[in-house]
Formats: sequence, structure tokens, C-alpha cells
Amino acid sequence: MARPQNPQNRIIIALILGVTMFGLAMGTTYPLLGLLLSDRVSGALNGLNTAATGLGLMTGVLLVPGLGRGLGAGRTALAGVGLMAAALIVLAFLRDFWPVFAARMILGCGAGLTFIVAETALNASAAPERRGLIMGIYTAANALGFVLGPAMIALMPDRPATLLLGCAAIALMTLVPFAAVERPVSRLVGPGSARHIVSAITAFPLAFGFLFIASMIDAVAISLMPVIMLDQDFNVSQAVLLATIFHVGLVIGQPLIGLALDRAGRRRTVLGCCGLSLACTLALVYGSDMGFWPVAGLMLVWGGANYGLYTAALALIGDRFQAEKLAAATAALASVYALAAMIGPALAGGMMNGLGAQGLFGAAAAVYLTVLCGGLWLFRPVEPDCVKP
Repeated sequence: MARPQNPQNRIIIALILGVTMFGLAMGTTYPLLGLLLSDRVSGALNGLNTAATGLGLMTGVLLVPGLGRGLGAGRTALAGVGLMAAALIVLAFLRDFWPVFAARMILGCGAGLTFIVAETALNASAAPERRGLIMGIYTAANALGFVLGPAMIALMPDRPATLLLGCAAIALMTLVPFAAVERPVSRLVGPGSARHIVSAITAFPLAFGFLFIASMIDAVAISLMPVIMLDQDFNVSQAVLLATIFHVGLVIGQPLIGLALDRAGRRRTVLGCCGLSLACTLALVYGSDMGFWPVAGLMLVWGGANYGLYTAALALIGDRFQAEKLAAATAALASVYALAAMIGPALAGGMMNGLGAQGLFGAAAAVYLTVLCGGLWLFRPVEPDCVKP
């Protein structure tokens, strides 16, 4: 007779499967919409349009508590998937600035509803001694779309409407695993309150600080890394490939970092991610004459180490908060992520004009050094029982 599956494992598998499909749709949409608008509006307006997704995400943060109380968390996530699919269908036929802006806000709102519920349920389902690994697999699954998405665009560069409709179909496929666990997710995830978002951040500022840095650097990598590498005298093909390698490192690195969070401990892993990121950015500052392959190796390691701070932040809030407070803390993470995604590219773009690529890498190194020093002094998280001090 077959042994019944652990219901917590069933929830974890379903949510990670859904997020993998969801991430593929989002990873294709971000660069594709930027390309579609590039010959219609200025670079500044294109960047403003990109920010619409972040504004929608913030709207989703505010809507989650009320929808969670009215519909339940599971149905709130399903509503988010529906909003995202509807926005993608509409975007397949829009090319003007303001209609695209509005549709991207709806897209971001749907993403916010879905991700907040999924991340809260994953944290609530995960045992402390394996929470790091589960969050590492989750973040890798989510990021996989940002590696595969550009490849899909390269295969079909002249069929944007077909790609967007395909993304809508992929998004709708996430309804299947999410619907399968709708009731247990609703039982696991308390509705929380928007009023508790700020108090969650002030209760554990270091975790949210780690996430802010990881998200800001990643947003810069998505939007500006090819431009930065062109300033380092690489050709266009090499610059795009280096940006891709950064995200390949992100995907490969997260399960390993998640395992380290559980085995080596939260503190050692976070400080290790900061140290590796610092070493990579310093090498990029002082190694301007390096060839393609040494830089590619640095980008691979840096991508994984930097996003490891995001994975760690998810595990840390799962260790620290429970029930309704966990939902509020996850909503706070989404708010910080959206803020970082809006601030990062704008700040980096301004710095590129004044300091160039090496100055930008130097600024990133200074941030990592500050966080590393502060972490050595202040960061004392609760560790899983299996970790030796």
C-alpha cells in the first residue's frame, strides 16, 4: 500500500511548480515590452513604463489583506493569476504608452497577489531545518524565467503578440497547481494587515535590508547590465551574454545557498554571500583588462551570491514571524522588492553617466563592504537546531 504524501510537501511542490510557470511568463514579458516601446517612446519614458509593474505590485500589497479576509488566501492567489493572464492578453494588442502602462499595473498587481500568498504559504509549510533549501529552490524556479524568457524572444523576435498570448496561456496553466492546494493554503495563510507592514520592517530591519540590496542589484542587472558591459569595451553579443550568465549564476546558486542556510547556518551564509559579492565587484573594478571568460566567471558567482541575500531574507522572515504577522512580513518583502526595483535602475543610470562602469562596480563594492561589516557586528539570527554555533 502506498504511503500517503505529506500534505506540507504537496503544498510546497504545487506552489513551486506554479511559480516556475509564472516566472517564465514574467521573464518573457519584461524585456519584450521594453523592446516594443523602444522605437515609440524615449528611454526615460520607457523606464517610467517599466515602473508601472512595480506600482502594480505595491497595489497588490495593499489589496492582499482585504482580499484574504473576503476570499481566502488560496482564492486570492488564483485571482492574481487571473489578473495577470488578462493583462497579458490585453498587452498582446496594445502598443501605446498609457494603455500599456495601465495593463502593466494590472500585471504587477496580479503578480503581487500571487507571490505574497505563495511565499507566505511556503514559509508556513517549511520546517525550520529545511526552510533555506525550500526557499533556494523557490527563488531558483522563479528566476529561471528570466533566463529562458530572453531566449524565447530571440527565437520569435518578430511575433510579439504570439509571445504575449503564449505567456498568458502559461500563466493560466498555473491555475492547475494553485487550485489543487487552494484550501490548505487558505488555512495556512492568515490575512494579515497592511498596518503591520512597517512594524514588520522595523522589527527585523537587517533581513529587509539584505533583500533590498539583492533586489536593487538584480533590477540593475536585468535592465542595465548589457549597457554596463559595453562601457567595459565588450561587444554587444558579449555584453548580452555576460548579463545572461549573471542570471544563470542566480538560478544555479540558489539551491546551494539554500542548503548552506540550513547546514552552515543563516549568519555564515549571509556573510559569505556578502563577502563573495564584494570580492567579485572589487575584481571587476580593478580588473578592467580581464578577458571575457574571467569576467564571465565573476558574473556567474556574483549573480548567485547577490541573490542569495534574497533567498536568505525569505528564510529569515519565516524563522522570525508566524501566522498573520508572517503574511504582513511577506507583504513587506514585496514592498521593499518593488521599491528596490524602481530605485535601482534609476540610481545606476545616473551613476553610469558620471562614474562609468567601474565607478558603478565600486559603488556596489562599497555597499557590500558596509553590509558585511555591519553584519559581522549586528547580525545574530536564530539558527536551525541542526547548526552548530
